[in-house]
Amino acid sequence: MDTQESINKIADFSSEIRKLTLKRLEEVPDGYINWRLNNTAMSFAHIVQHLIDVDELFFSLVTSKEKQFQWELGSEKPHIHVDKTTYKTLIEKLKGLQTERRKIISSFDPPKMNNLTIKTDGEIISFWWFLMRKVLEHETYHRGQIAAYLKVLKGESSQL
Repeated sequence: MDTQESINKIADFSSEIRKLTLKRLEEVPDGYINWRLNNTAMSFAHIVQHLIDVDELFFSLVTSKEKQFQWELGSEKPHIHVDKTTYKTLIEKLKGLQTERRKIISSFDPPKMNNLTIKTDGEIISFWWFLMRKVLEHETYHRGQIAAYLKVLKGESSQL
């Protein structure tokens, strides 16, 4: 990461990822916010809460002196079940967190982005790597999951 311009491009990229995620979430049909593909999959509402949790982890790691976390595949948390009002509140929170995420990313200077490290899963990674893999790529993965779920719900040739 060489220049502030590059940092700003990452911040823009972060915003674009969230914009596309929110677009997919807005396609979730009424009555399906708690739908899951199977008993071990997250529902749409659970995915939204999960993305909120990842943003909050990111904010915590940025502001805390403790730069360590354990990444867990899957979740031991029980599946959440929410009503339509709560779902809309979660979506609005996800929108607001993007503004904060963009602001934080934009505030980094290149040396800090390169030199700040985080300990995870028994290894030390750069903050840049954490941001790209554990925040941005992770959200892109879940957006693909949302898109696949929507396709299953809508069927190949029909609309719900």
